[in-house]
This record gives sequence, structure tokens and C-alpha cells, in this order.
Amino acid sequence: MVPSALSALLVICYYLLTPWHSAWFMVTAQVYAGAWWQPLTANLMHHDQAHLWFNVAGIWIAWLLFPAQLQRNQDWWVLLPVAIVSSLSQLWFAPGHEIYAGFSGALYGLFAYAALQDALAKQWIGAAIVLGILIKSLLDFSFPSLVEGIALYAHSGGIVSGFVLALVVFRCSQAKNSVQSAP
Repeated sequence: MVPSALSALLVICYYLLTPWHSAWFMVTAQVYAGAWWQPLTANLMHHDQAHLWFNVAGIWIAWLLFPAQLQRNQDWWVLLPVAIVSSLSQLWFAPGHEIYAGFSGALYGLFAYAALQDALAKQWIGAAIVLGILIKSLLDFSFPSLVEGIALYAHSGGIVSGFVLALVVFRCSQAKNSVQSAP
């Protein structure tokens, strides 16, 4: 079960890898100097316990809210590209923030992906969550002083990549269904 394994991975990384944070966090200068793994590993690290536990709770909330999209292990594939895009968004759009760590951008992307899939399947809960994600993003950009710059760009990158992947999956399933129904 992915939520259990993912939660355990985040907890293990936080509590056991603390001495090596500098190698696992995404440090802008290190990435540009060749630390290519940091945009991925930064998603496994957290700045403090509250940050870690909010993200663990988010994993379980996503799993409970979107059983149709996240019930099988292979449904969680979206986390890898979303996590990388989230980190890269932070790297490119907020270069003044030299250190990045956390899973929240990937979570925003996971929520965006699953909610848009729900909305495209004409499920009201998905449409409501998509609307909520869009309103929160609009508020974050309208009042940036209320949000840390780090969270703003990582979350935005996660949201955009989650929406794009949901649309790609939707279009691919439509194409597949039209091919199967053709005589």
C-alpha cells in the first residue's frame, strides 16, 4: 500500500538522514554544480517535524478523498514527475531561496491530478476541490506576503504539473476508448 510506504519513507528520511541534509535538500548552488538528484531527494526531506507530519497527513487525506484515482499502487506514478516539476519550479522561479525541502509541492500536484480526474469524470467532489485549489493559488499569488516564497513556487509547480498530467491521462483514455469502440 503506497500511502503506508510513502509515509514510512518520509519519516525515515527525516529521522535517520538528518546528518546528511545538505546532500539531500535542494541547494540551488549545488544543483547547478551537478547535484542532479536534489530536485527529487528534496521532496523526501523536511525542515521540521510539523512540516513532516502535515505532509504525512496530506498523503492519507488524498488517499481517502480519491479512492477511484489512488486505490491501486500503480495509480501513484504521478508523484515522481510532479515532485520533480515542483522542485524545478522552485529552483527556476525563486532562485533567491537557496535551500528547498518538503513534500507539499508534490502533494499539491497529487491533489490537483486526482481532483481534475474526478472532475473530468463528472464527480462533484473533484470539481469542488479543483475550484478550491484554483482559489487558493489565486490568493497565494495575490497576497504573497501571507505565503512563504518557497511554498508558493513549489506548490504552483505541483498544481500545474498535476493538472497537465490529468489532462494527458484523460486524453489518452479517450483515444484508447475511441479505438476500442471503432469497428
